[in-house]
Amino acid sequence: MISANTLIEITYQTQDIADGLRAYAEKLQTNEGRLEAVAARLDILNKLKRKYGGTLAAVLSHQVAIDKELVALENVADEILATRALLEKLHTRIAGLAHTLSNERHKAAKTFAAKVEKELADLKMANTSFEVFLRSVPAGTQTDSYLMIGEAMLEETGIDRAAFMIAPNLGEALKPLSKIASGGELSRVVLALMAILAETESVALVVFDEVDAGIGGGVAEMVGKKMVHLAKYHQIFCITHLPQIAKFGDHHYGISKQVSEGRTTTAMVPLNEEERVREIARMLGGVTITRATLDHARELLKN
Repeated sequence: MISANTLIEITYQTQDIADGLRAYAEKLQTNEGRLEAVAARLDILNKLKRKYGGTLAAVLSHQVAIDKELVALENVADEILATRALLEKLHTRIAGLAHTLSNERHKAAKTFAAKVEKELADLKMANTSFEVFLRSVPAGTQTDSYLMIGEAMLEETGIDRAAFMIAPNLGEALKPLSKIASGGELSRVVLALMAILAETESVALVVFDEVDAGIGGGVAEMVGKKMVHLAKYHQIFCITHLPQIAKFGDHHYGISKQVSEGRTTTAMVPLNEEERVREIARMLGGVTITRATLDHARELLKN
């Protein structure tokens, strides 16, 4: 049983607590927008955590990295000036190298052209004029100044572009080799170029596909001899219809086409000595092979 005195004491204590709460409540200053601000702040923090690592620690680490980048950006003007000075220095150096290279090319072009003309004379093109035409490529209006040397565009190979010019017959004007040379002339020019470059050219394998186009007789004989010279420095494959060229090969393969089961197939087989004689004879005389043709074929191979 609770006595009356105890109840009175509890009543007084309750009244004291209530008075204290009223006094505290009167001192509170309420801000209706504070809750919204806190909610917005929490939302921002959650978004940052999702974007930069999942935790506040990761967010703060990213902030440190950004601060370092901002500090570096403060010095970007000095870095731009230093880079521009380096570009000017390198441009001056490469311009000097490009002009030196161009001068050496013009000197070498004259010597090279004379050698080509000599080789072509051996290949029965004695009156041929040959020239290496060097020109610079004009820079465009949008070309960066560091990629220009004067009015010329600077490319990976310098400021020159080369074109082979040829006049196969006496009295003709020089014109681009790629536009006027016949099949036989082009084959001989390529052969002449390869003969000049034979000892320094890094290509290990050279294929001449029907180099005999447009030639015959004594010219074919000279073409064959040039190939023998090239074969000292390269592996040569030659596809030919002329016995005057085929006779120079160290190995001879016969190539034929057959139709089998509705499909065309090509066969290439090595020829032994007697088979080679018959193939040379076929190239000399056509379908009908006579004793005289065989003797001629043996004479060709012997010589």
